[in-house]
Amino acid sequence: MLGVVLAACGGGGGASGGSSPSGPSTPAPTPTPVLGPPNIVLILADDLGYGDLSSYGHTLIKTPNLDKLAAEGIRFTSFYADAPVCAPSRAALMTGRWPPRTGIAWNPPLRLHPDEIVIAQVLKDRGYATGMVGKWNLGYEPGDMPIHYGFDYFYGIADGEDENKFVLGDQPTKDTVGPDMLAQRYTDYAIRWITSHKDGPFFLYLAHRSPHLLNAASPAFLGKSAYGLYGDTVEELDATVGDLLKALKDLGIDKNTLVLFTSDNGPVIPPKGPGSAGPLFGGKGSLQEGGIRVPGIAWWPARIRGGRVVAEPVTTLDVFPTLVSLARGTLPPNRRYDGEDISRLLTGDLDRLPGRGIDGGREMIFWYQNQSSALRSGRYKYLRAGWWYSDPALYDLEADPGETRNLSQDRPDLAKQLNQRIDEIVSGG
Repeated sequence: MLGVVLAACGGGGGASGGSSPSGPSTPAPTPTPVLGPPNIVLILADDLGYGDLSSYGHTLIKTPNLDKLAAEGIRFTSFYADAPVCAPSRAALMTGRWPPRTGIAWNPPLRLHPDEIVIAQVLKDRGYATGMVGKWNLGYEPGDMPIHYGFDYFYGIADGEDENKFVLGDQPTKDTVGPDMLAQRYTDYAIRWITSHKDGPFFLYLAHRSPHLLNAASPAFLGKSAYGLYGDTVEELDATVGDLLKALKDLGIDKNTLVLFTSDNGPVIPPKGPGSAGPLFGGKGSLQEGGIRVPGIAWWPARIRGGRVVAEPVTTLDVFPTLVSLARGTLPPNRRYDGEDISRLLTGDLDRLPGRGIDGGREMIFWYQNQSSALRSGRYKYLRAGWWYSDPALYDLEADPGETRNLSQDRPDLAKQLNQRIDEIVSGG
């Protein structure tokens, strides 16, 4: 229950009838709301690029609702997915663990390990109602569905993008909806579920298909964007976020609701697709920055001071431990988690997350299939050779976020150190 408790304090008053006052007047302090754990809404876009929102620099696609969300909250400029394609990225988001630990190192047909613990289960144990609407992508049989991993409710598509294969709970339905209406269908069901659980606390995971190719927009948005059909799709996604925020406000629960918005990986970029990684290099499927650095926005009126732009590196792996902390829970024992609790970064109590990386910065491992293929260490990023490069690469991301200058020949000792560090971290060092 999102109750608000007011602490009332009395003040001293002067004596009546012309008598001398008994003491100075003490003003009553402003009542302070005491808030319980927040409601949580996690919105995940599909293949949305770092440069696809106007608040991240796109000059033709207009995203006023997400821009407002960022202006009233936090806009992260170094927010990472742990893998460059959908399924392993979503597995990391849901579990807080590197994709190979979860059983999903690449795209389906794969499924989560049956003993994997998803964030919904931990929040449910803390008294949260838990619901999911949208694209699951972490298994395809009835026993793989979200309701078997801690979600009370699931409505969406188990695997892939076939709009004729809707599931309710763990059973197929006869529902079908055209791809042009899918974003609105998901949003309507999400708002309906929130409304029925408005007394909270609740956790809703809304996993959109947009703007994954092939693009389709509803008649209300078709042809509206100056960036063609892709822009129509992104602008409709933005409008659905506005619809959801309006519902939270109309229900009177917006103040103590944390909304997190991000993407599962980078965009499909030209010549294969119209997505934008902005100033970054590369796109979906690569461990270049454009494939893994994505938009990240956090909004929580009760606790997040608006207008902050945070450059500190964070990752979707951080979502699990952060939400557990905000729910006043503890991480499940006997398993290794690969993210950090960033709740104090959200609230502004910290402005830096220290780590064992270069200059005391964070260390983050990124995965390509079962291979630990990249490391961000403080301001530096090391990329092992892969299909993206025939040779290893080293970049200073603060000076060169577009990865235009490979420093591996200029700094061979640092390149060797970071290459070795990848193996040390993966082995538990």
